Amino acid sequence: MDGTHLTNQQCIAEELNKYFTSIVDVINSTKLPTPNDNTRQLYTYLRLDESTPYPPMVFKSFSAKEIISIIKLPKTKNSFGYDEISPRILKISANYISSPLTHIYNRVISTGVFPDRMKYSTVTPVHKKGVFTDPSNYRPISVVTSFAKVVEMALHERLAEYISYNSIMSDQQFGFRKGYSTDEAIFKLVYEVLITLNDKSKVGSIFLDLEKAFDSVNHSLLIKKTILLWYEW
Repeated sequence: MDGTHLTNQQCIAEELNKYFTSIVDVINSTKLPTPNDNTRQLYTYLRLDESTPYPPMVFKSFSAKEIISIIKLPKTKNSFGYDEISPRILKISANYISSPLTHIYNRVISTGVFPDRMKYSTVTPVHKKGVFTDPSNYRPISVVTSFAKVVEMALHERLAEYISYNSIMSDQQFGFRKGYSTDEAIFKLVYEVLITLNDKSKVGSIFLDLEKAFDSVNHSLLIKKTILLWYEW
């Protein structure tokens, strides 16, 4: 980043790691406003009302049958994380390892502790555009272990069921939800624009493209939302 041309593989990896781990803090400190009473509504996609809280979220234990079905959901790939266990191997051995995995995953939800070894991932920098010597032209791709993917999908199913059943998510959130799609968002936009034009009215729109959107999630606000959806174990 200071104009030095690196050729040593270890130095290149360290420089990319330094960039990937610091860029979000730079973006948040220079581009994102601090939420306040006037802007807080721009940061929320959940219908949270502290005066009328939603019923406590009760995490049901996983069954071995349920874990097997989740293991079989992803595409059968040969790619793997640092543990070198691919989804293909996991699917082949599902019937034999489902019981110990079910025990581990149930311990995760009963203790609220996600195993440290499942947090490890293999990060590969993928070139996006521009010169190859600029770290900002690379996007990090993280490959987590197959075991971590399974527990993440299992917890996602529980959380999605609760959010859907209690109608917590805003109707304006189309992405990453069952029964919704970005195609529907486009249809809704086009439909409302056409209706407005037919009424001889003017139409205005603002489109935002957030840099490092997923990495820049406001953790303080996310924790606050989680507290309002307090778990009852």
